Amino acid sequence: MIFKSIIEKTFHQQTITRLPTPVKSLGDFGKAARALCLTFDDGPDPVYTPALLDVLAAYNAKATFFVLGEAAKQYPHLIERIVADGHSIGNHTFSHVHPWLSSAERARHEILATSAIVKQITGTLPRWFRPPYGRMRLAMHQQAQRANMTTVLWNHSIIDWGLLGGTAGIRTRLEKISAGDIVLMHDGQRDHNRPDNLLRFLPDFLSSLTEKKLYTWSLDGIYAFQPDKYNA
Repeated sequence: MIFKSIIEKTFHQQTITRLPTPVKSLGDFGKAARALCLTFDDGPDPVYTPALLDVLAAYNAKATFFVLGEAAKQYPHLIERIVADGHSIGNHTFSHVHPWLSSAERARHEILATSAIVKQITGTLPRWFRPPYGRMRLAMHQQAQRANMTTVLWNHSIIDWGLLGGTAGIRTRLEKISAGDIVLMHDGQRDHNRPDNLLRFLPDFLSSLTEKKLYTWSLDGIYAFQPDKYNA
């Protein structure tokens, strides 16, 4: 039994080693060194997703929306608009169940169901995956890999949720965004997210990018620019 346990543990570690490391920032990106990626989680939301899309369009900014399958199924027209506006779609699981609190079977199903819904709406499978709460689970990571999706986390959170999601904190954290950042924000209202506060300061932030010589890219845009950087 001890020998069997050692073998299983070794196999588990080797499996993790073979899986690609999740993307957390753009790093050194050649000609796109002044790039940053804005990402929005937990939508689409019937109130805040359209409002955020309007703001992004006003400043010709591109972003990536990590959507929940249950919300995409309920609001397919918002998924269609996200794509029509030139943004990327990512898989954020079906119901936002915590990766550590679900069975491996359910964890895999959460990804498969969401990808199927996105494909039904857009005709294309998502190539980006972000686990709920940013918590890694082997079954999810493996399923994303099998589906040719790159797992994307973040290196700069606006923390637009909970007690820290007040207006002052959001404004300060937006001002600290720099080149190479993958920025975490939320368009979905679930739980304690505060996209209402985010919307108060996002326009000023986007208007400041020209002076800072920073440019927003969707993940699809970055991938097309230098695909070798993000092959899953």
